[in-house]
Amino acid sequence: MLEEYNKLKLNNEDKIVFIKRGYFYYTYFRDSYIMSYIFNYKEVDSKVCFPITNKVNICNKLNKLNIGYIIDNEIVYGDSEVYSSYLILGYNKVRCNILIKEINNILINYDIDTLIKIRDSL
Repeated sequence: MLEEYNKLKLNNEDKIVFIKRGYFYYTYFRDSYIMSYIFNYKEVDSKVCFPITNKVNICNKLNKLNIGYIIDNEIVYGDSEVYSSYLILGYNKVRCNILIKEINNILINYDIDTLIKIRDSL
């Protein structure tokens, strides 16, 4: 699956590439950040997937935003600057989510009195 994705992505860096497997579409790496940002899909291990039943809604939204994509061997062209803008937003969202998890893991080890002191010192 990754080979197919990478092959398509090589000549289509400014488009989201979707790979269909069974009843789901998958996208990876940079494209997964964009999908996570726009559709609030959970990005796990640089991958996002969604059921094929969501295809029409996904395509309609990407068309409306003018983001290019490849799905079922169909290439839909969009604005590469829009792709880049959403990539930055998506990347920042993923980074923030990672930081929040890290902070949560640190705070979980404190007792409530210490947490209140930390809050009050801000």
